[in-house]
Amino acid sequence: MQTAHFKVHSSEFRVWGVGRTVKCQLSVVNCRKSFGFTLIELLIVIAILGILAAAVLVAINPGKRTRQAQDAKRKNDIGALATELQAFYTAPGLGCYPTALTTLQTQGFVKQLPKDVTGNQYSYVTGAAGAGCAAPAGPTEVGLYATMGDPTGTGTRIWCWTSTGGTAQEVTNTLCTAP
Repeated sequence: MQTAHFKVHSSEFRVWGVGRTVKCQLSVVNCRKSFGFTLIELLIVIAILGILAAAVLVAINPGKRTRQAQDAKRKNDIGALATELQAFYTAPGLGCYPTALTTLQTQGFVKQLPKDVTGNQYSYVTGAAGAGCAAPAGPTEVGLYATMGDPTGTGTRIWCWTSTGGTAQEVTNTLCTAP
């Protein structure tokens, strides 16, 4: 039978041969062995982790990130549609833009028209019909736009592409028109 030898140092003593510290009050006969975490220690750690998780969630701001991702989709879709509008314009014998975006789909320029994240089609504005266009006569200047979810400026801002400038940019709601 193995005999345990105790060596007392203040309120802790070490059991030789076992290799673990046993915490004990010197005046108490029954000592408890400390092998794990107490419930209060675990609750404090869980509370600290919860506070850190909440702080990270506030810092990330998932609502803003979602709106930025939706704006990226809008910009990408308008860029793709602008490319197809230019292809329609430069197609042999045409020399004008379509009167509606659905013409791009019916004539095979796109398989499916992209839609805004809200499920609506992108806004398409046309100028006057061109005299030199092939029948049926279409406009010679157009604009394509979508309302931004997370604009960089104040007020209602849109992502606008116009055929006169050939580039897309964020502008106020009234600046995206076809001449």
